[in-house]
Amino acid sequence: MLSVFICEKNRKYQKMLYNCIHNQTERFDIEIVLCTSSPVKIIRHITDTKINGLYFLELGDGAGLEAAKLIRQHDPRGFIVFIAEHADYMPLTFEHKVEALSYIEKTDEKSVRQKVQECIEYAYDKHVSRPYDGNYIFKAINGQRISCGYDEILFFEIESPSTKRIILHTKNRQYIFYNTLSEIAKELPIGLFFHCHKSYIINVGNLKEDTIIELRQGKNILTLPGDKTCLVSTRKKSGLLRLLG
Repeated sequence: MLSVFICEKNRKYQKMLYNCIHNQTERFDIEIVLCTSSPVKIIRHITDTKINGLYFLELGDGAGLEAAKLIRQHDPRGFIVFIAEHADYMPLTFEHKVEALSYIEKTDEKSVRQKVQECIEYAYDKHVSRPYDGNYIFKAINGQRISCGYDEILFFEIESPSTKRIILHTKNRQYIFYNTLSEIAKELPIGLFFHCHKSYIINVGNLKEDTIIELRQGKNILTLPGDKTCLVSTRKKSGLLRLLG
């Protein structure tokens, strides 16, 4: 998922940006994490959270540029879009050596919406195409390309063997796509994920400590965050216990 941040002091433009971006959530796997007038709130959030984001920052009193420089420190691969009243501000982005995806001048609303949409399309395409470790990339049944962090994944589950539909359970949502567990297992890092049952692959890093204790006591049900459960087969249990140490 691509996290989106909006920092705009003008309430009219803030609302317009929010609505414009929110309308794209059905087309792209994106989430508006913060919509604020304070760049400090954005910096605090990304300082505490490992994130890859798309940032729409207002230029004006210099706060946007300062925020962009700090964003680059914490999210070097993030996408920054500057929004300003006048094109006169554009040279400042080069002067401060802040790499930006785009610069949007506050002209008519239709033009701004179009440019915002183009930025989302470009950033999302780059986001899901990056072949870096730490993300599982797939295509959902609605055609969306999804990039999901390994640490967000709870488990993969077969929905229907006859149609090869897989349900990916994450900490915040579910996705459905076509594949097989055996093919998925080849794409995942060994040691972090385990094919524990003919119908499940789990992320062992997200197993609760009390669940591990229960597993050692003979139970065959694994509980993960959000009280979600999956099974472990008898013949797979010893291998899972060895992996857990």
